[in-house]
Amino acid sequence: MKIRRVYPILLAVLVLTACQAGFMARPGGTLFRELAGAEFILHRDITITPGRVRVIFQEGVLAHAASEYQPHCELEVQHIMEEPQTVPSGRYRIGKVRGVTHYVMRPDDKLMLAALGDLTLASDSSSEWYMYAYHMTLDSDLTQNALTLICGGAYNYPFNADYPGMQAMQDALGDYATLKLH
Repeated sequence: MKIRRVYPILLAVLVLTACQAGFMARPGGTLFRELAGAEFILHRDITITPGRVRVIFQEGVLAHAASEYQPHCELEVQHIMEEPQTVPSGRYRIGKVRGVTHYVMRPDDKLMLAALGDLTLASDSSSEWYMYAYHMTLDSDLTQNALTLICGGAYNYPFNADYPGMQAMQDALGDYATLKLH
């Protein structure tokens, strides 16, 4: 008799545990293995302005800032300089690849109604947005400056955030560069 009561409880615990784990998993896969040892081909020289360490590629455009709502890539040098720094065009081997999670606290979206008070519109109560990014070291004899290529997805709720795919990274880089997997 007691065993018949335990089975439904055990089943409910297992189902709830499975549901919870499903929300924590990111929907897409990752490219860590494919990117390590791949090539980053820069098609033209890139100049980093004085006082900065990076340029940002987003939607095929070169900029100094990025929208948080679209995937982007950043080409970063190691040191801030008072003079412009040029990253020469050519082939760079991608060495170490690591993943980094960036997050921001977003203010709750609320709708003010005179009779009802605050009504929260967002379905996520954490108010946190995440972005998963690849940080790739670039190796080449073209420059003595240590270079890093950072490609991140768009900020999103934790259960929707994901690393960018190859197409998203290539779209961000546009005609400036190509990622070539081996």
